[in-house]
Amino acid sequence: MSLGRFLSISFLFLVIAGCGYHIAGKGGKMPGDIASLYIPVFTNSTHKPDIEALITSAFVEEMVTTVKVVDAADGIMQGVIKSYDLTPVSYTRSDVNQEYRLTVTMSVKIVKNNTVIWEDNNISDYEDFTVTISSITATREAETAALKKLAKDTARSVKERVIDNF
Repeated sequence: MSLGRFLSISFLFLVIAGCGYHIAGKGGKMPGDIASLYIPVFTNSTHKPDIEALITSAFVEEMVTTVKVVDAADGIMQGVIKSYDLTPVSYTRSDVNQEYRLTVTMSVKIVKNNTVIWEDNNISDYEDFTVTISSITATREAETAALKKLAKDTARSVKERVIDNF
């Protein structure tokens, strides 16, 4: 076997064996050696009713890919939805709103044995959506879709930060 081929095979073996690299959020482990997590429905401190179930569900769906999410668990993830704001982003030529920006701010913490393991009190994310001037129903559906996407993206971001200790 030639030296070049030997080095190529050796390099390939090292890459396959792994060097600790992982895709953010797909490797690593929970802080505090948490193997299971309880996620009660987040507290909704906003004027917008019925958003807490949707946001909590997004966090459960995201965290279940890394840790067992059960009622009797090592740790508890607690969340408070602090604000829900709609801001006009763009207008038509006749000064009619055609796009909104939905911004949600929340705090999330993970507690184990009454000790805060991880916490961020100012998590904020936004998602834009289009207004359908001729249909209030379509606009509300677009707002709900934007909230679902925002919740999913925020949950993924929080999980990655928790696992990677950022």
